[in-house]
Formats: sequence, C-alpha cells, structure tokens
Amino acid sequence: MWGPAVPAGLRRLKMKLNKKAATVTAVFLVELMSPLWWPPTVEAPGELLGGAQVDARVMGILRRSCADCHSDETRYPWYSYVLPSAWLVNNDVRHGRERMNLSQWEGYPTLRKERLLSEIANQVKDRDMPLAQYAWIHRGAALSDTEVHAIFEWTQKERVRLIEQKP
Repeated sequence: MWGPAVPAGLRRLKMKLNKKAATVTAVFLVELMSPLWWPPTVEAPGELLGGAQVDARVMGILRRSCADCHSDETRYPWYSYVLPSAWLVNNDVRHGRERMNLSQWEGYPTLRKERLLSEIANQVKDRDMPLAQYAWIHRGAALSDTEVHAIFEWTQKERVRLIEQKP
C-alpha cells in the first residue's frame, strides 16, 4: 500500500542531504544577488574639500578619520561585500554622504559650508565623530586630543575666511 519500507538510517541520510541541498541553494541564491547590495561606485569623485584652505596635516586626519563615510573616496573593506555587514556599512556611508560629502564641498553654498564647519567642530570636540563603531573597527581613525584640537582650529579659521570673503 505505501511501498517498500525505507530503513531508518536511509531516511535520516536522505533528510540530511535535503537540508544540505537547501542550504547550498540558499547560499548560492544570496551570493548570486549580492551585486544588488555591493557598495556603489563613483565615476569621478570631486576633490576632497575643494576650494577650502586646509593644511596637509589636517587633510591627512580628515582623509583617515572622515573620508570613508563623508566623501566619494570611500575605501570599502572586504566585509562590506558580505551580508549582513554590507547593509550596515552601506547604510552608514549613505547617511554620512547625505549629511556632508567632502567631495562635493566646492559645490556647497557658503552658508552651508559655514554651518558644516561648525558641526564638524562640535562633533569632533564632543567626540561624536568618528562614530564609535567605526573607530573600533578602524583603530587608526580614532582622534587624539592633538588631532581634535587641530581640526577644531582649522574649522574656526576656515569659517572666518569664508565670512571675510562675503561681499
């Protein structure tokens, strides 16, 4: 009526094979779709802080600690191509660029630049930037007291320069 009886050992083996096949198929499908969440590429990123007067030391600090999230020069590590970290990294970069993109600095109106410089000064001085999770993973991104002071001083000088340039 039900066909020949299948030994219990064979049944277990068949169930294990079915689970493995389902797992392999799921991994294959996820990886097949992975280009959908890979980091976006930028054809020709603008100059970092184009038009601003930034000394080489401060520019180096900004590149190291800010540019990955706040510019089009993002250096994506290997884990930004693997789920679920790809979602987290891309989300942080997208939000960072929406808030302030240092590669588009030259195109911002003067008033926005002044406000962004104030925000940079406050965020860095309050130790809210770089984000703790970013600095934890990228140990070199954490800012020393001297670097915080250098960025703060630069933002103040650049704001004064912009204000003095107004007609």
